[in-house]
Amino acid sequence: MWDIGEMWITPLELLYCGMIAGLWFLGLLVGVLEPHLPTPLIQIYRYGKHALKKHRHAVVDRLEVPKSSFRHFYVFAVGITGLTFYLILRTYLGEEAPPEVVMTLLDFLCGTKRTAKGSGVGTLLASFCIFLQCLRRFWETHFVQVFSRSSRINIVHYLVGYVHYLGATLAILAHAPGFVVPTEEVSLSMDQLTLRVVLSGGTFLFAWWHQWRSNEILARLRKNQTGQVVTEKHLMPKGGFFDVVSSPHMLFECLMYVSLVPVLSGNTDWLLVTAWVVTNQAQVAHFTHAWYRETFPHYPKARKALIPGIF
Repeated sequence: MWDIGEMWITPLELLYCGMIAGLWFLGLLVGVLEPHLPTPLIQIYRYGKHALKKHRHAVVDRLEVPKSSFRHFYVFAVGITGLTFYLILRTYLGEEAPPEVVMTLLDFLCGTKRTAKGSGVGTLLASFCIFLQCLRRFWETHFVQVFSRSSRINIVHYLVGYVHYLGATLAILAHAPGFVVPTEEVSLSMDQLTLRVVLSGGTFLFAWWHQWRSNEILARLRKNQTGQVVTEKHLMPKGGFFDVVSSPHMLFECLMYVSLVPVLSGNTDWLLVTAWVVTNQAQVAHFTHAWYRETFPHYPKARKALIPGIF
């Protein structure tokens, strides 16, 4: 009988490894061989401001949804991350065992040989930070961002959003103290509030705040001074970290996930989640930077795509 606990790679790890490898492969193909690739493949890969504009494939068109559909999986994300944060609080403060269905799901997707990594405080911090991020993104996508009515994304991109947030919450729980077998009593104490935890939390909040400011700058490009939407065009952003990189909101997305690696020390599932986020954001930032440079003749040459002064 197939024993997931004995496998050298779990279903969750296999999923993220597959997504990372697939994204790298497609990115390399489009970056190097785009003129020779079939139209459907390019159309599936590109979306938003750098979407394929000509010679579109009719079948692929039918598999696209409005880009504003991003709102949907932030509704899902708030629910799943909020539930995760509640379960951790319930286990650590209420001293109640995790629901059996949660343990069964973790055993199936993350293996039965899971071990606890990090501390209760670190796990609680990571869970709260991801919940806080999803709350803000829910607010932004519903009440701040201005989505172009003509902008569309492939159904694959849409579904990956759900997969990612479910996988991220499972990755936190997979090696959380109190959520492994055999279970141990979990305590929260000031001793666990280490410098590592403080620096991780501080870095996350720094990135969280500046991503908020970056997204507001983008939204204001399409609004007048009274907040009314006056255009749906893609305009050149400036101000804040946009003065040094083309996609600071993507830079800070990467930083938020990286900042939680120390408090989830030894959690390979979270490392894969972080690697996926960095890979995805880096590729989108690269194509966005290229689009800005092609579209705006006087685009600042000093700006990099994602990392100030480097990339």
